[in-house]
Amino acid sequence: MGNGVTKMTEAIKFNLPVFVVIAPLFIAIVLPVFARRIRLAEGMVIFVGVLGLAGALFLAHIVLDRNSGTWIYQMGGWPAPWGIELTVGNLAASFLLVVMGVSLPVSLFAVGNLTHEVGGKQRTARFYTLFLLLVGALAGMALTNDIFNTYVLVEVATLSCCGLVSSRRHPRAAEAAFTYLMLATLGSALVLCGIGFIYTITGHLNMGFASQALNEIWQTKRHVVWMAMSLVFVGFAVKSALFPLHVWLPDAHSSAPSPASAILSGLAIKGYMICLLKFFYSVFGPGLIKEFAMDRLLVLAGMIAIIAGSVMAIPQDDLKRRLAFSTVGQAGYIFLGFGLMNKDGLAGALFYLASHAVIKSTLFLSAGAMISATKKRKISELAGVGRRMPVTMAAFTAASLGLIGIPLFSGFIGKWYLITGSIEAGSFLPTVVIIAGSVLCATYLFPVIRVAWFESAPKEPQKAAAQETGDAAVQRETAEVQEGPVQHGQLKDPGILQKLALVLLTVAIIVLGTVPGPLLELAKRAAAELLVLR
Repeated sequence: MGNGVTKMTEAIKFNLPVFVVIAPLFIAIVLPVFARRIRLAEGMVIFVGVLGLAGALFLAHIVLDRNSGTWIYQMGGWPAPWGIELTVGNLAASFLLVVMGVSLPVSLFAVGNLTHEVGGKQRTARFYTLFLLLVGALAGMALTNDIFNTYVLVEVATLSCCGLVSSRRHPRAAEAAFTYLMLATLGSALVLCGIGFIYTITGHLNMGFASQALNEIWQTKRHVVWMAMSLVFVGFAVKSALFPLHVWLPDAHSSAPSPASAILSGLAIKGYMICLLKFFYSVFGPGLIKEFAMDRLLVLAGMIAIIAGSVMAIPQDDLKRRLAFSTVGQAGYIFLGFGLMNKDGLAGALFYLASHAVIKSTLFLSAGAMISATKKRKISELAGVGRRMPVTMAAFTAASLGLIGIPLFSGFIGKWYLITGSIEAGSFLPTVVIIAGSVLCATYLFPVIRVAWFESAPKEPQKAAAQETGDAAVQRETAEVQEGPVQHGQLKDPGILQKLALVLLTVAIIVLGTVPGPLLELAKRAAAELLVLR
């Protein structure tokens, strides 16, 4: 018996890279069978989330202990270039840790909290199916070393995202999902064309073999290589909502159910960014990035996105829409870091990617809790909500401070390394833009904090009712029955699992801001590996 358990443990450990990808995909497939037993289905989602996080932590531990080489897992035992490889390196381990670390609290928040946004048991089960498909696809994006396999996973993620947006029972959500689908399909077509060019001139789909072939032949195929890089860049820029290709994001992220908004803004667009990073650095390599001036394009596009996204967020009175436009601006920091082409800049981008995933998930979940309790979406109508929902608003406040870049919160570490990377690159303008972006971020987040904590709540419905007579009171009562009463005196934080999710994410923001060690070390090592000239 002991030998059998030992062999099973070793088999699980050896096959762990594929297990963390297959587990959420498998549960997603079987989950609709348990649609009528929704508590069981929710338990399965939480269970696979816990297993995924445990697996990601174990893989990160192995990578941190291994100072040399990358763990390469060959699917079916077939070696490259014939077989598909899963690589567990610093980049893969760090992003996998982010995916699993964020998806678990989001799934906790969703438990028992979807009916009013999604519908009955069948629709809730479908939501969880799409959620797990997205998590599995993102895990695969982190680990795969095959460019066509990357495309397949990108498509699974895209279709899952469209389904999550449309899962909310509102016509605006269906319209937003359709717009998202159309533009995401365009982005996918561009990426696929880029992959076709790469395969045509190299004969390889494995990233390592394709990179070696490109370095040997690129001088004789300059126009083809330039076309491939351009198509891949624009395709993933559309999917990552890089300004001005962001037009689908504000409607999609603001219309989706709150857990979906959190996972879409926190993780989905980050997966496309990681794919772009792997294509540029692992396939084309730093040498070709500089040869075709893609580094300058990334920096310029990132700076424009930081300013434009932040400026567009300021006038938005709808809370979720303001957060959605904020995502457009925050994505610019990551693209800017990708283009700095030095260790601090790239490490800062990777750390900021992880930080933003945690922060934006916290913001969307806490915003969803406030909107659900008050039945109000406008910031100007949330006066005094912080004093009645202290846990929810405390999480929102901590996440806001992190996004602005206040010291002791996670966003500060990422922005600090981006600034040092900009200075190291000899570029003064990116430093100014990063600081300006933080000021603009404070401009659109501090008013939310001020209104929620320091402004007085409106009159209680009972007092207002005392002033009403006749038909006015009847009309008000009818409206409350139809839309749900806004009883500020009865506002309170959401259930225990929702509060636990917000607390876990808030703790992560503070821990990453004060003890960033392991994740920052993974980011630095990943940056050093990516910058090695082939």
